[in-house]
Amino acid sequence: MTTGQKLTQADGGRAEPPVFMRYADYLKRGLDTLSFGSKGDRTRYRLKIAAARALEEVGYTDLKVSDVCSNAGVALGTFYVYYKDKNEIAIEVVIDFVTHMYETARQVGHGRSDFDAILNTNRAFVAMYEANPGLMKCHVQLQSQLSEFQDIWRPMHQKWIETLGRSIARRSQYKGGIGSPVGVARALEGMVFYYLYSVIVSQDHLFEEEDPSRADNLALMLSSVWYRAVYCKDPPVEEVEAARHQAESVLAGK
Repeated sequence: MTTGQKLTQADGGRAEPPVFMRYADYLKRGLDTLSFGSKGDRTRYRLKIAAARALEEVGYTDLKVSDVCSNAGVALGTFYVYYKDKNEIAIEVVIDFVTHMYETARQVGHGRSDFDAILNTNRAFVAMYEANPGLMKCHVQLQSQLSEFQDIWRPMHQKWIETLGRSIARRSQYKGGIGSPVGVARALEGMVFYYLYSVIVSQDHLFEEEDPSRADNLALMLSSVWYRAVYCKDPPVEEVEAARHQAESVLAGK
């Protein structure tokens, strides 16, 4: 569920494949691929694109309605036809972005094996963090500053955690000897968020030994820890080596 107005796809509603890019650029593609019910819907969408770009570049604190309007090519008064203030549009953009990120992870969260599914999911998260560090920072800012955001985000997040918990229970036959599947899911999801935020977004000096340019290695390490926590054993050696070889091939090709 998002706070934004729903739009229909011109291709009949088929889901697009996962795309790892700046969210503002992803939204911009919608100007050509979405069917808008009215000129007003299209104007609102343009404001949303402009806000996503501004939030990525300057953050929530420094976001100005005038800059959003300038980037969208609309008059200042037009903004207030569609949004009450900068808080409302910031909440809509960030909630929709996080929804997009989790949906992308869900789409790719499958593979030939359990480890492959975990690795593909974490690769998606790494890619989204790398492409959208500004929006990830806004996500944290809004959680701490706006109760309206918290009211929307908390049930969304809980639903994601419960989905992970069911997956853990189903895939691993987790018996909950220490903690429940949902508790394990919450701990592991928190690990991924904190680690990627520290390495990619805030670039915490405590993580200086980690090279964010080696994105696939980050995903491989997190996935190995995740697999061990869920299955109480190391991931298959041949799968880890195949993933490591793929990561090195990607780096060599850059």
